[in-house]
Amino acid sequence: MILTLSHQKGGVGKSTIAWNLAFELSKNIDVKVIDLDIQQSLSVANDIRVNSGLPSMPIEKIESPDRLTKLIQNDTDDQLIIIDSGGFDSSFNRIAIVASDMIITPISDKPFDLMGLKKYEEILQTLSDIQKETIQSHVIFNSINPSMRRFEELIEFVESSKHFKPLKTILRQRVDYANSIGSGKTVCEYKPASKAAQEILALAKEVKELLNIF
Repeated sequence: MILTLSHQKGGVGKSTIAWNLAFELSKNIDVKVIDLDIQQSLSVANDIRVNSGLPSMPIEKIESPDRLTKLIQNDTDDQLIIIDSGGFDSSFNRIAIVASDMIITPISDKPFDLMGLKKYEEILQTLSDIQKETIQSHVIFNSINPSMRRFEELIEFVESSKHFKPLKTILRQRVDYANSIGSGKTVCEYKPASKAAQEILALAKEVKELLNIF
């Protein structure tokens, strides 16, 4: 199975979500993480993790489309490949989108993030036309102000497109996300009882249900 964190816009939280999901989902299935981000944030975080004496995450940096294609072709139901795509449009990212069993697109409530979603919608439409099927991404509201409680307008915005479907889980602005990665840990390792950890656990549960991972 393939799960891709995808958005042509950078800085929306793809790497952070991939990092934390990989740790939680690995408790139920063999996980391999593909780092397509030009900043290689996951690989850097993993170096910090190893240098801190923690077990390495199964992360691979991909440098050629052929290697990515080979991994996708060898995809099985016994392993979950989590792809952290870069914040740009490229052949790498398009290959990942088309091959995915599930796509997650993080957005915040900021105007530029919402505008960027329209551009991403164009990419999904182009790929849908090529594949002759509707490619849909699960949108997660990420880095949302903790005081925000009403999401009707955001949900309506997302559901206005046939290419998007909102996830139930909401990830809010939490300093624990940055602090945990800075120490080479996931939020569930860093502060297991924190609100951030509970959000990630909720997201992992939702993803497992959608992908039938038990």
